[in-house]
Amino acid sequence: MANQILIEPPREVRLKRKLNELELSWPDGLTSRLSCLILRKSCACSHCTQAKRSGQLSLIDADVKVERVELSGVSGLQFFFSDGHYRGLYPWAFLRELSERVS
Repeated sequence: MANQILIEPPREVRLKRKLNELELSWPDGLTSRLSCLILRKSCACSHCTQAKRSGQLSLIDADVKVERVELSGVSGLQFFFSDGHYRGLYPWAFLRELSERVS
């Protein structure tokens, strides 16, 4: 996960359901688009992290969707996925790092 450097939150967050992606408009002008599949695969909750560390195969439907997004305090977002997963919190620094990796 991204180191704990203070990252300004995006100016705008849009869940684009028809495109199955999240669009983030950052204060420095970067606009990033993250697919719901990338977000789901990038979950860093304890369950997903343990599964990755132990080499367990996680089957994630390629058509997974984000059904709901909630602000997690002032530090990031929580996603509620169509496969029932909702445990992961996505801090702004992590979302920014992910945005830069997939751009």
